[in-house]
Parts: sequence; structure tokens; C-alpha cells
Amino acid sequence: MEPLIKDRVKKVSKTKRLIKWILIWKYPLLFLTLFLVPIMIPIGFLFVLFILSSVSSAPNHQEQVVQGAVSSHFPSVAASYLPIYQTAGKKYRVPWNILAAIHKVETNFGQNLSVSTAGAKGQTQFMEKTWLGWRYPGGNRLGNLPDYINITDPKQIAKYGGYGVDANGDGKAEPSDPMDAIYATAKYLSANHRSGEDWFSQKGAVWQYNHDYSRYVLKVKKYAEEFIDPKITSTDSFLFPVQGGQITSQFGSRRHPIQKIVRQHDGVDIAKERGTPILAAEQGEVVESRPSSGYGWKIVVQHVNGFKTTYAHMYPQDVKVKVGQVVQKGEIIALVGSNGWSTGPHLHFEAEKDGQLIDPMYLFKK
Repeated sequence: MEPLIKDRVKKVSKTKRLIKWILIWKYPLLFLTLFLVPIMIPIGFLFVLFILSSVSSAPNHQEQVVQGAVSSHFPSVAASYLPIYQTAGKKYRVPWNILAAIHKVETNFGQNLSVSTAGAKGQTQFMEKTWLGWRYPGGNRLGNLPDYINITDPKQIAKYGGYGVDANGDGKAEPSDPMDAIYATAKYLSANHRSGEDWFSQKGAVWQYNHDYSRYVLKVKKYAEEFIDPKITSTDSFLFPVQGGQITSQFGSRRHPIQKIVRQHDGVDIAKERGTPILAAEQGEVVESRPSSGYGWKIVVQHVNGFKTTYAHMYPQDVKVKVGQVVQKGEIIALVGSNGWSTGPHLHFEAEKDGQLIDPMYLFKK
């Protein structure tokens, strides 16, 4: 029996060598499929997960919108509504001053709540079907509904795709309630606004609210501009953070140099060779100093009077400050780098006032 076993072992070994030769040399693609593909699949899966996590943690520059400071021309009669304009604007990414201007034009801040000739009603003059939803099977082409139809039920509004909002949480979405109406207006404008588009353009978001461009849109624009003071002032001017640096990208809508899409640019880009000192624009406390995906490494400094500045694209080894540290105006906090989503050495510099992004150039005295 022993010679027979040895003979069988030899035959099996010879068969294995033959199969190996066929797979590797005769049919290399089959070899790759059977042996390499099972190895590459989990590696590829892990790579995809890494990319997705990087994208999801990248800064979303469309989540915030420029919110100007309140000007001295803002009417005192509307002072009680100001927090509503601001919170609604922040929630729906609509400039608060546009909400205030619409409230002014429509009902003079709720002082004239009469129903319009077309049938619009409430604090910001909504047509009933726009409030309840145009999928509701009834009413006329203008958007009027019979009096017995309840347009304040949030569930019905959700069902028919309306813009009514129960902002105060009382279980009803009332067009006559200032908070509900202002939030509904913000919701409507947000839904009808295209990224990068002027709010007051012809066929823009405000025009969608009322199609009379010359007598409505331009009137709203006039009040909106009166209600804010975009030139933020402080007791002293801020210091330009990169001495001799050149502004290569302004604040506002732009075509992203890497993503190749139009999106909001939340700061200014200041180009200078790598290793150039970055200076604290004003005295303040470092409240953040950490890696932040597209920003590379970023530093955030909290100043007095509600100001905050952000510095980005540095390399970690070039950071000179820590969280909790108080820095002086002009103190070196880092060096210019090109970390994160960057096409070359520069500082991405942002500014906020009372939690709202502003154009950083307003910080510097002309």
C-alpha cells in the first residue's frame, strides 16, 4: 500500500503545479480574479470609507450667510421682532435684514394686518394655498381657499407641501403670528434662492415672493440696505494678519479653485510665501487650535465686543499658540502654509461679529 500512496501524492503534487502554471502563465487574468481581487475588495472599501469621511468633515461654506450688524436706521417699532428675524435668518440661511424689510413692506411690522385685494393675509401676507400647500385639491388659481379650510394644522401643511411654520411651538402655524409668519417667509425665500444668486435679482428669491420688481423687490432692497450697517466698527482697527500679503480671493460667492463649483467664500485669502509670520489681528483668547479637514490647521481667536477671527491652512508644526492662551495684537500665532484644500501658500482669514460671518476687510481701517 505504501508505494501506491506515494504515487498518489506525486500525482496530486504534479496536478497542483500544473494548475498553478496554467493560472499564472496561461491565464493570468483568471489568476488575478481568483487571488488578487478578493484581497483588493476590502482594501478598496476601506479607501472609499476614508474618502467619504474626509468629505463629510470638510467645511460646508454654504451653511452660513452674511448677516450684517443692525444700523441706527433700524426702526424702534420693530425692535421686539429683531431676535425673530435673526434666529429665522440663521435657521434658513437668509439675511435677517431682508426678512425685516419684507415685514416692513407687507404690513409695516404688523401694524396693518388687513387682507390684501388678492387675498393675502397675515404678518407677511401669504396666500392661503402657499401657506397650506399647492398640492391641496381646492381653492382658486390665485391661492384662495374657503373659510372653513383650516390652514394652521402643521400636519396638513406638511402633507400638502406648504410654507407655513409653527415656529413658536403652540401646535398651530398662524399667518397672523409674527414668529410663525417670519419663519415661514424665511423658509419660502430659502427654498427659492439659488446658491450664489443675488437675493434681489430679477426672478430671484424676493421676486418669487412678489413678482412686481420695480415696486416691490426694489422697495424691499431699499429697506434691507437701510436696516444694516455692514461696515463693522470697533474701538480700534484690526491688524492685517500677513504683512505684505496679497488678497487673492475676496469674501463672497466665487468659483471654488478645487471643487470647480460656485459657492460662498467665508473669508479672504491672503497669499504670501510659506513660513511668513501670521499675526493676531487683535488681542484675544485662542478658543480653537486644531486640524479641520479642508482648513488644514485652523486657529480661532475670540476678541472683545463679539468679534472672532479664524486663521487657516497652517501646518501643525508651524502653530505657535495653544487653546486658552491670550494673544496680543501683532503677536505671531503661526506661519503661512498650504495645508488642507489649498492651491498654494496663503492664509484663509475669516471674521465674525456676534456669531455672524462678515467681510474681514471691514475690520481694517481704510
